[in-house]
Amino acid sequence: MKKLVFVFSLLFISFTLQAQDNLISSEVKEHIKARIETKTDVAIAMGFIDGDAVEYYSAGQTALENGTDVDEHSVFEIGSISKTFTTVLLSQKIIAGEMSLEDPISKYLPSTVKTPARNGKNITILDLATHTSALPRMPNNFTPKNPNNPFVDYTYEQLYDFLSNHELNRDIGVQYEYSNLGMGLLGHILELQSGKTFEQLLIDNIAKPLGMNDTAIALNESMKKRLAKGHDGLAEVENWDIITMAGAGGIRSTVSDMVKYIQANMGVTKSSFYNAMQLSHESAYKNKENNYEIGLAWHYENDKEVIWHNGRTGGYSSFAGFVPKTNKGVVILTNNTADIGALSFRSLGGPTPLVAPKKSIVTLLKKEIQTSGIDSAIALYMSEKSNAATEYNFNEQALNTLGYELLNGEALDDALAIFKLNVNMYPNASNPYDSLGEAYLAKGDSVLAKKNYEKSLELNPANTNAVSVLESMGVKNVVKEVVIPQDVLDTYVGKYELAPGFIITVTRKENQMFAQATGQSQFEIFASAQNKFYLKVVEANVEFNVDESGEVTSMTLYQGGQVLPGKKLDE
Repeated sequence: MKKLVFVFSLLFISFTLQAQDNLISSEVKEHIKARIETKTDVAIAMGFIDGDAVEYYSAGQTALENGTDVDEHSVFEIGSISKTFTTVLLSQKIIAGEMSLEDPISKYLPSTVKTPARNGKNITILDLATHTSALPRMPNNFTPKNPNNPFVDYTYEQLYDFLSNHELNRDIGVQYEYSNLGMGLLGHILELQSGKTFEQLLIDNIAKPLGMNDTAIALNESMKKRLAKGHDGLAEVENWDIITMAGAGGIRSTVSDMVKYIQANMGVTKSSFYNAMQLSHESAYKNKENNYEIGLAWHYENDKEVIWHNGRTGGYSSFAGFVPKTNKGVVILTNNTADIGALSFRSLGGPTPLVAPKKSIVTLLKKEIQTSGIDSAIALYMSEKSNAATEYNFNEQALNTLGYELLNGEALDDALAIFKLNVNMYPNASNPYDSLGEAYLAKGDSVLAKKNYEKSLELNPANTNAVSVLESMGVKNVVKEVVIPQDVLDTYVGKYELAPGFIITVTRKENQMFAQATGQSQFEIFASAQNKFYLKVVEANVEFNVDESGEVTSMTLYQGGQVLPGKKLDE
């Protein structure tokens, strides 16, 4: 599946705050250079803040072909960081007395819209702002005509239709589950309340007062000239035009502007709406049972020492975060979808050293396809994977990127071959099956498309794209509830060590199971089979393993093409 949603990406990484002597360390700079040299990223632009002091560092170009050097004034899509702008705008209205967090969303929506409710409770503004509305990540009537610019044709009428006909599958305000739909709806409610577009609200109330002249939804001529073109892997992709749900991920900006935004959030730069920014940082939802806490859109790390948000669209990744106690912050924007989480937290002082990036096998495979054909390229992949495993990046996403580049270039048979290879290499990952299903659909083979989408959904029942496609093919009720007896669930409870000092603790409350990695919040895991579970907050699967006597001895975490086994520790 080519990612169609701006995502909040959560990785099971451990983080502890440490002091850092320089604004941008030589380690971080060398790592950025290496990412560009290995084509892990096309370009990276970064700004590090230490109170009033700012250091910028950039590498790479606006495009792989005929690009220009990026700098702090280059324009990027910031994706889900847009959500923090939405909640700052909301906080301004709360402080002004124009809105309340307790307001039901029906107060602002047209009377013709029937808003979802459950057990006598209505969705409130607070529920949208904290991802606790029980609304799904995306609406099920999201069927873009152009997957490469998927939001451009989604209308307010479609949004209203979805809300009027949707039935919630859990109680409101009880559980955190990341929802682009919910935050996009919140942005639209701000439009309805004010009579202005989201972009007008953004510019008038945040960008213009802070001197952020290159921050907007629509690209003006000046911004177009400095646009870093988006890339998925090594393939240039279209920009995403997000209007109806702009509040969830529609903003374009620069590192220079985003530094101003973070400095204002920290109070280094004084603004008339600093109190509103502070309100957005305050804890707005806390689940004591699973130890999860969130502000108004803003996320916390290291026991709330770090306040942050990241984002990703079809061709960009982004991060913005700060440490209130030290007035240090970082902004990193890239025109590629490669993950920058480890780089971002390391820049803020995280203890985990950065791993040197490997060259992408995609570059080698593309040349082989052009000169000798797809069969030779696959043979080369297998040979290099055996003989040069430490030299190249062979991960699931690398093959997926190449497959879509071939698919978009109408080399359908070659794309099918690459997606089949990906499935064979990563049989426990959901995304390769989804992509293979899409390729079969493009070829007109609905039988094999259905088979692969169903397999993708079996591995990850949270794959809403597979649900939507299967429903469009007439397959209803594709997600089956798996009920496991509590005495069996109890055998999974315990601590599993995946690496020295990195432990995942599994607990149970009634029929709910939870997993918590060292130094991180606790998240619910959902059963897909007797001993297999999945997460909804990130694409990851957990499998509990038993010995010949039936005793649970270990668990395996499958995430991003990685297979991470962990021995069960004795209590």
